[in-house]
Amino acid sequence: MHTRHVQRAHAFACLNCGHGREGAYDIDVTMDEHARITTAYRVDGERAPSPLQSPQRPACESHKIRIMRPPRRVRTPA
Repeated sequence: MHTRHVQRAHAFACLNCGHGREGAYDIDVTMDEHARITTAYRVDGERAPSPLQSPQRPACESHKIRIMRPPRRVRTPA
């Protein structure tokens, strides 16, 4: 088996209540001897569901979530 570790960040906006947040995920991508790929998402070392397959806003329980690239930091001139 071959495992590759990657990090991804996403920005989320709830289309129901308007709440927005950013999330960073550690992802272990494993390919087994039959070329099947599995992924395991982790947040702060704890296993988490994929934010792309099952997005949900816990406070309002909405599944109407917009997933975007995280905002880029803009440097202002000093």
